[in-house]
Amino acid sequence: MIPYFNAHLFDVAGLPIHMFGLLVALGVIVGDRIIVFEGRKRGLDDADTKFLNARIVIGGFIVAHLVSVIFYFPERIKEHPSVLLNPLAGLSSFGGFLGALLAFLYYTKKENIPRLPYADSVALGLSVGWIFGRTGCFTAHDHPGRHTTFFLSVWYPKQTPTDVAGPRMDLGLDELLFTIALTVILFVYARKPRKPGQIIGLAALLYAPVRFGLDFLRAVDVARPDQRYAGLTPAQWACLATFALGVRLMAARPRPAP
Repeated sequence: MIPYFNAHLFDVAGLPIHMFGLLVALGVIVGDRIIVFEGRKRGLDDADTKFLNARIVIGGFIVAHLVSVIFYFPERIKEHPSVLLNPLAGLSSFGGFLGALLAFLYYTKKENIPRLPYADSVALGLSVGWIFGRTGCFTAHDHPGRHTTFFLSVWYPKQTPTDVAGPRMDLGLDELLFTIALTVILFVYARKPRKPGQIIGLAALLYAPVRFGLDFLRAVDVARPDQRYAGLTPAQWACLATFALGVRLMAARPRPAP
């Protein structure tokens, strides 16, 4: 069993600095470098790759926050509408994917940048960056799961007045372990030349079902449980779309050369 630890590091001008923020920032930096390197191998210009990286990161963070507040914790808007403008008030991973996708679709079309080679590069860079991000989630313990006696459980303090302290699944840790395996699989798969779109397609096929299953383990006895829509979390609905996209990408036939 893993002890619950406080990931608060220090304060800067009254602003608390947590391990989560540092790890996410490091993940963005490392992921950016890998995407540039992988893009170069696929014939992409470094300037184009860096241009797109900056915009999908910005778009991702903006939509990640909005999706978190609007779909997961809508009651917070009624309590304090200003929460919509506070980027520190929650992030949704699939919200980030959606924001990145919208920026990707817009700017690749506007700048005439090849989409699938860039998407494959993103899959490899994102997988490594995701390791840092999910490590941050684990240090923040912001994805509590159900009570369990599993040896990888974390000893959580009381979550509600009627709750009792005890071991729970920490879904941030669970997804971290899966992401490490996913990253290894993607880089091994990418060693051989692949049809453009197959690396990102494989990533979608592997990630979606695992995340779909993990969300069934989310805690429901905490102060603010995640919203469900027809029995599923927003992420689970997004998993269905992600899996369908992965199938389409893996099944697509290569276009003839002009």
